[in-house]
Amino acid sequence: MPQDAALEETGGPAAKPPFKVLVVDSDPALLATARLALDGLTIDGAGVELTGAASAAEACEALRRQADTALILLETALETPRAGLELLDHLRRELGNRRTRILVCTDDRITGTEDEEEAIAANDIGDWRVKAELTPRALRTAVAGQLRTFASLQALAAGRKGLARMLVATTGLLEMRTPDVLFPNILPRVIGLLGIGHHALLCIQGDTLPRDRKIRVRASTGRFAKWKDVEVADLGEPRVEAALERLSPGSETIVEPDFCALLLRANGGITGMIYVEGSNDGNAREWQLMELFRNKCSIAFENALLIEELNTSQKATVLAMGALAEYKDNAATGHLQRIERLVGSIARELHGQGRFRDELDADFVEKVGLAALLHDVGMLSVSDETLGMPGELTGIDMQRIQRHTEIGHRILAEAAVPLRGRSLLSIAAEIARYHHERYDGSGYREGLRGSAIPIGARIMAVADVFDALITSRQYRSAWAVEDAIAWIVDRSGRDFDPEVVDAFVHVIRRFQTDDPGWFPKAGGSHGMLGGAIGRKLRALFGRRAEAM
Repeated sequence: MPQDAALEETGGPAAKPPFKVLVVDSDPALLATARLALDGLTIDGAGVELTGAASAAEACEALRRQADTALILLETALETPRAGLELLDHLRRELGNRRTRILVCTDDRITGTEDEEEAIAANDIGDWRVKAELTPRALRTAVAGQLRTFASLQALAAGRKGLARMLVATTGLLEMRTPDVLFPNILPRVIGLLGIGHHALLCIQGDTLPRDRKIRVRASTGRFAKWKDVEVADLGEPRVEAALERLSPGSETIVEPDFCALLLRANGGITGMIYVEGSNDGNAREWQLMELFRNKCSIAFENALLIEELNTSQKATVLAMGALAEYKDNAATGHLQRIERLVGSIARELHGQGRFRDELDADFVEKVGLAALLHDVGMLSVSDETLGMPGELTGIDMQRIQRHTEIGHRILAEAAVPLRGRSLLSIAAEIARYHHERYDGSGYREGLRGSAIPIGARIMAVADVFDALITSRQYRSAWAVEDAIAWIVDRSGRDFDPEVVDAFVHVIRRFQTDDPGWFPKAGGSHGMLGGAIGRKLRALFGRRAEAM
């Protein structure tokens, strides 16, 4: 096969943008030779576009207009004998262009002088040819080699950019441990990776029981942003629906000219799907980036679903244990649900105010509401006879009630031993042991004072007493919310941590405005000095509650 034919690809018109070649020579003969030599040449589907410049100044302007110039055919002797080399210095140093290839075509033979050797090394000159020996065929061969080198540099740069985009897109994915955090964060990452548009959907199939084939939107952006928690079939977007239906184990990554789609598989029959709308060239590099991202994203997706299932199971177990203690203690309906939300909200308020930084972090705030549900788990050890005893508890019966803090702590602390770090159960163990301690040291069973009481227990003390006050019992009527707030505030600095009380008031006022249905309905009237407020408060405060 002739060498020229081997350099060409004659499969029809080039689909890719042409390589830009700049011919810099005051003599038009070099440009004419180049036109003849490069006619019909294509490299990897891209043709050649020639531009001429008769001086270094014209060449500088041409390079300014076309920063993506692939190759310069350069006569070094222009306005001055060294004007061409000065142009190269401008290209490499001032413009910072290290990719454009240089083919020097000069009237003089290479003399091997130090200046020429230095110029070649300093400016990354690819080849140096004498015009008299530069036939069209020789020029075509030399240009083809330089253009292939340029294409390789472009591909390497694109690969580096793709790797950088991949690192940005995947960094931190595995740390997003719940679907509510992960799903909205996936879309901007895949959009940034592809750079093709900002209209995207993340959908789930098979996440409801009984399992079905319906595809539901879980996160969206761009023109789809208004669609949340709806079925794709209801979007009125048949092209989107058809694209998602194409995804399968045999077609996990789809790259088309006007969209991309990814399949994220998880155990248990749950499937995630990502759809990104926008124009792209659908080349192999983009497909590889998508496939790498899909693999990373699938791991994060499955982890998030497993953690969600684990958290759901954990919460169900905690609720069951808390409900047993609630049933045993004959607590008011909804007590656990109110305690979970109130404790969690007070913790978030304190965290948002920057209080107790040594004890309160985001992980603690996330766990403490659920941990609080187990505060009275030790009540399971108290006999029904003692719990059902009317009137004031004294002596051995009061000791049995008070011991529920130790027993609850022992149960939870032993269960927390295999768990690393500050687990939900270790937080629950602290709350169970210390939630009857009082800020002034008058509580039980250890008489801890102030900050020696763990923050979770200090928050729980406020929430538990408030909920006891505003709910009716068989032996008394509920207090009005404002009376209960006033009493908590009055005991600030004695029974309760003042900073916790301050956060509690902010939270309750917000509940009153945003969710008045959170509060239980009042039942009856007690009067501010209306006698004892029942066994719950006697267990919390002894006889002090009667003296209010």
